[in-house]
Amino acid sequence: MISVNSNFKHLISLQLFNITSRALAAIFGGYLVAATACGLFAIIIPLVAVQSALTAMMLSFAVYAAAIIWVFSVKHHLLAWRDLLGLSSLFYLIILLVS
Repeated sequence: MISVNSNFKHLISLQLFNITSRALAAIFGGYLVAATACGLFAIIIPLVAVQSALTAMMLSFAVYAAAIIWVFSVKHHLLAWRDLLGLSSLFYLIILLVS
């Protein structure tokens, strides 16, 4: 019977936590960034209100995809959370200032 040493178990648990944290950041943090970007685009784009909202919604899919790709490309999962939350709060502050 092969026994796994404690260092290997610790490495697996850290790697599993890292991947889980990145996946949660991609799903929820990416959605938060896409939603605030959609609100910001809807206000900023100089079109009729309906066209501006539809254009903003279509652009938010690209923002969401970019956020997901970016989350898995940074070195550490905490950087992904920090930057996604910071970017969404920046978008929200701009929305508050503009409207």
